[in-house]
Amino acid sequence: MGKDTLRAELLRSLTDLSSDEIQRLSFSLTNQVIKFLNSFPELTELIGAAYLPLKAEIAPMYQELLHALPLDLSFPILAGQEMSFAIPDGMPRGGVWLEKPYHEVEPSWILVPGVGFDLSGARLGRGKGFYDRFLENSGALRIGIAWSGQLKEKIPVESHDCHMDFIITEKFCWDVKQQIKF
Repeated sequence: MGKDTLRAELLRSLTDLSSDEIQRLSFSLTNQVIKFLNSFPELTELIGAAYLPLKAEIAPMYQELLHALPLDLSFPILAGQEMSFAIPDGMPRGGVWLEKPYHEVEPSWILVPGVGFDLSGARLGRGKGFYDRFLENSGALRIGIAWSGQLKEKIPVESHDCHMDFIITEKFCWDVKQQIKF
């Protein structure tokens, strides 16, 4: 199956979820992100990056996450035509991109949204390439964030597509390199 067909199928499955289901999945996902960060406590001392969820997108509940763990969490900004990250002055506001005021930072780890993932770390994004271009020049730890329904046996990839180091779903955390669930 090609990228465009798979992307359309996965986006349709996301938009079929009710807002209650998205809320429940996001809450469970938040607990898995907390479990992941507790497994790697050194990450809580580094600047992390997250994303501002689109409609019908599973995402950690950042207020709960920040209440549970002391984190410096940045969010995407548009710098020219490319993505960068910044820490908001106050609570994060914005749609896809963080609204000012903020200060730009270089994150050490990134929660990466995707339309689909496979357990080899391949990611299918929304097709605009912002994350792939950013990650191509970043040494940040890549943590894919997904609902388990977004996991597929095989995601088609191209040479410019970046792979994840870990994948977190509402059910488990997955170490791509070691191929183990925790």
